[in-house]
Amino acid sequence: MTTTLPSPITEAAALSVAGEGAQRYELGSALIAAGADATVVLVEAGDHGPWREGVQDAATVVLRGTPVTGLHPRFVHTAELPIHAYVRLDGACLPLGRAVAARAETEPPAFAWVTLRLERPLGRALLDLVRPVPAPGPTPDVDWVDEVEAVPLRALESFALGWFPARDPARETARDTAHGAARDSARDSARDSTREAPELGPVPPALEAFHRLARLRPALLEFTDPVLERPRRASGPLGGRLVFAEWHDGGMDWSVPWPPEGPAKADPRVWHTWHGEDPYGEPESGVEAEPLSRFLLQFTLYEAVNSAPYQAWTSNAPAALLAPLLRLLRPVPLSPHLPAHYAVRFHVGPGLIAGVSGEGREALVTFGALHRAVLTPLADRGFEWRRFDG
Repeated sequence: MTTTLPSPITEAAALSVAGEGAQRYELGSALIAAGADATVVLVEAGDHGPWREGVQDAATVVLRGTPVTGLHPRFVHTAELPIHAYVRLDGACLPLGRAVAARAETEPPAFAWVTLRLERPLGRALLDLVRPVPAPGPTPDVDWVDEVEAVPLRALESFALGWFPARDPARETARDTAHGAARDSARDSARDSTREAPELGPVPPALEAFHRLARLRPALLEFTDPVLERPRRASGPLGGRLVFAEWHDGGMDWSVPWPPEGPAKADPRVWHTWHGEDPYGEPESGVEAEPLSRFLLQFTLYEAVNSAPYQAWTSNAPAALLAPLLRLLRPVPLSPHLPAHYAVRFHVGPGLIAGVSGEGREALVTFGALHRAVLTPLADRGFEWRRFDG
């Protein structure tokens, strides 16, 4: 079936849709006209990267730039006037249709970012025209899967070095300058704390190896659910423990027995502690299926999927559609991650990770990719995507 593309119009014709008295603004590379009848948004065609300005996917347009206070009332959920979106392409403008503000800063002085949701998502042909899929960059191999069972720390190192970016000295310098005072204060506080409490002593070898790797790949300590730069002592129903990672809202954490115990102290068991919603209730603790060395790989894969620059997910992937796709990937021989919550099993391909929860007729599946072009072929797999960055 042939898809009919919208007819291009001149920029002047597009801006005239705003109506009388239109004021023009620039927000990043976008041109905005705010008139008596509507707000007109003109964005540049092209793929500018994940969550950059312009067309982001079939239903999303992102605006970013220097704050423009006067525009704020135009880009809130309750805006009275409609928003019309256009893409500049080859000296003309292609209409994308009407849009609504899906997300905007609540305070006018901070208006520098807004997400628009198109009322009618773009067809694939139009999306590929206004946001062409770039050629994929280098994709890491997945030979590390062969080492998961015998040498999991080597598998973790190979995966992390291929997936996460190397240190960026310029970025680190800017970050250190911005947070210098806070860092100095934290360092002083840590010194005071050290004077009051004994040193922890050597941490388990697997955790020490993870932190050495993080010095090469800082993203390992920047997850939404972070591995702590400085593990902390705690106690619980199972005894003394060393907390090394925690859920972003503090509801869960992961720890190892402390002081180290028994024959397994070189690669200790991992405790998962859930603190619950009752601040006065007792936390619940359980033992993870994987020892620390394998758990750290499991944890890293989960966070890599959720922090990937390009993602796709669906909550109801039919087994008949999912199984042929997973056969193209390599299963990672690890126990399900977060078994009491999601029970995620991982499958990997070059530049691609799949996290699959559930068995039977349907499953929740999330893909994380390093390049948009790696996700694009999944568009033809027949899934009802809730998010699709390809």
